[in-house]
Amino acid sequence: MSKKIDLGVERDHIESLTKAGGVTAISELIWNSLDADSSVIEIETKRNKLDGIESITIKDNGHGIDYSKAQDVFGRLGGSQKKLSSTSPNGRHYHGKEGKGRYKSLALGDLVLFKSTYRNSDSFKQFTITLDRNNLSYSDFSELKTLPKEKGESGFEVLIQNVNQEYATEAIEIENRKDIEQKFASYWINYPDFTISFNGNRLEFESLIKHTDSTDFLIKKDDLSYRFDIKVIEWNFDIKKKTYLCNTKGVPFKEVNLGIRSTIPISIFIQSIYIEKLHRENTLDLQEMDELVQVAHDKAKIFAREYVRKRLHQYSGEFIKGLKDKGLYPYTDKADNLVEESKRQVFDIVALQVNEYLPDFEDQQDKSKKFTLTLIKEALEKDSNALRKILTEVIELPDDKREELVEILEETSLSSVIDTMTEIKNRLKFLNGLEELIYNKEENKNVLERKHLHKIITNETWIFGDEYTYGVDDVTLKNVLKEYLKHLGREDFVETVSEKENDQLQIIPDVCLWRQFPQGVPGHKTNLIVELKKPRVDAGPDELSQIKLYASRISKDRRFPKEKTKWKFLLVTKDIKSDIEYELEQTDRRYGHVIASDLVDVHVLTWGHIINEARTRFEYIKEKLNLNLMDNEKNLDYLKTKYREYLPKE
Repeated sequence: MSKKIDLGVERDHIESLTKAGGVTAISELIWNSLDADSSVIEIETKRNKLDGIESITIKDNGHGIDYSKAQDVFGRLGGSQKKLSSTSPNGRHYHGKEGKGRYKSLALGDLVLFKSTYRNSDSFKQFTITLDRNNLSYSDFSELKTLPKEKGESGFEVLIQNVNQEYATEAIEIENRKDIEQKFASYWINYPDFTISFNGNRLEFESLIKHTDSTDFLIKKDDLSYRFDIKVIEWNFDIKKKTYLCNTKGVPFKEVNLGIRSTIPISIFIQSIYIEKLHRENTLDLQEMDELVQVAHDKAKIFAREYVRKRLHQYSGEFIKGLKDKGLYPYTDKADNLVEESKRQVFDIVALQVNEYLPDFEDQQDKSKKFTLTLIKEALEKDSNALRKILTEVIELPDDKREELVEILEETSLSSVIDTMTEIKNRLKFLNGLEELIYNKEENKNVLERKHLHKIITNETWIFGDEYTYGVDDVTLKNVLKEYLKHLGREDFVETVSEKENDQLQIIPDVCLWRQFPQGVPGHKTNLIVELKKPRVDAGPDELSQIKLYASRISKDRRFPKEKTKWKFLLVTKDIKSDIEYELEQTDRRYGHVIASDLVDVHVLTWGHIINEARTRFEYIKEKLNLNLMDNEKNLDYLKTKYREYLPKE
């Protein structure tokens, strides 16, 4: 006898479960078949005389569902066996958990007939269940019948009628097959023993996957560590780029935006038992608020960007070979260290993208191409910001392609390697050039502290320590210094007009450089005061007395509360007179540290000491990366070129 089973919930709630697009709805029915251990899933459509879709049938050879369990599944929401176990009888990991996916079928049509055939002892049993959009509060169950012996085979069949033409067309149209293949690709990698066909045409997986790469890592939460596997799949066709949040076997529970720009068609699969845990707790939809998922997603994006960079470099090979054959490739020397190799990799990627996406680049004359490629090379010699400017203002690459390239550079190790190593190399060249400028008698005879040395050092305060790379100016500090100038033997004050590149630094010429650095606590600051002497002046008793008195008077000024201010005074000269050597060699502190207190530090050091200290900070990395530096003459040329306007004319 047939019977109706009341679901016991409001119609509005059930109605909400039926809402889905065509691809989502058909995918849910495929997942139900896979969760039933099906190896063959066939989707067939029947059309009417007007070529409209009359019905859709989804048939599989899974184990079906027995009559008593079906009454739980279709008789009440959340009654699925999947809620009690995470794997199917044959060991596949379930996609669903509450049996609600069956209602998505009503998005494809208003009348859905489910037919289950399952083995019971030595015979097969069969029954049907009907869902009707016009009567959502009930499930109609047919009588259970026993099939004749030796007849029948287990499986499940879904017949959808009174079809919604829009969603049904979306579900079966060829254009959306790739989207469906993408959804099931990671699952297929783990369980390749099934086929899905639409009207006799099988979905492809293996031939459509061009390349894959994967990594894994642990993320701690409280006292537990969760493993996350990251898989990137590159396709042979263009796809809707997505990131899938999956269980450990690649069963996707949620899809989100890819999160990165990529010319290459890729999908990201984030797999973890932690994701399955959130899925079963019904909190996966709040993944943006879950710290672990966000950390995993961020790491997955970094891995994917690196994957894209590597693949773009591989694809650039043939194009780069052509440039080399024509003599257009701007790098002529062999890459002999990590930095040079990295620069070439980035250049190859950018050049390939420019060739593909810059209108008419391929048709340009070789001379014009070489000019463009040289601009890219020169930008890379500076930093990634310079490259962005070239791509924007000169080459005019399309916005999306330009941003993708910049993102690849900024979010992978390449950009940081190039920018950091270029900075180290330039700093070492600067130090070598500065040493030559100060200690070479022929070079330093016309060098003055206010007119020349001050203006150079204002841009290179890192030589006094990396903590002094960035600072802020302060009017009060300037006024305090100006007021006590007489203690340095001067009463004149001439303020240099700020150059564009010096707009973060004020200068008190002929006296000192000064910058102010927040200490990380509101209102607490460190003031660095550097007194420079021209290369021909050595530090003696007079100079030492001046800097001590200057430090004493300034540090006592009430405009800077003692409990919130730290002062560091530094007198720098070419050499130290023997009369004051004993004061520089204190037993309880480093050489040159003549006064040490909670409020004030006073240092007297030679340029040689400052330069060697700064050089030591970078030499180790230079040696590890085999960075080649120029000889002294070229180092000096570098300094003179960079600060041409500040140095005496030849």
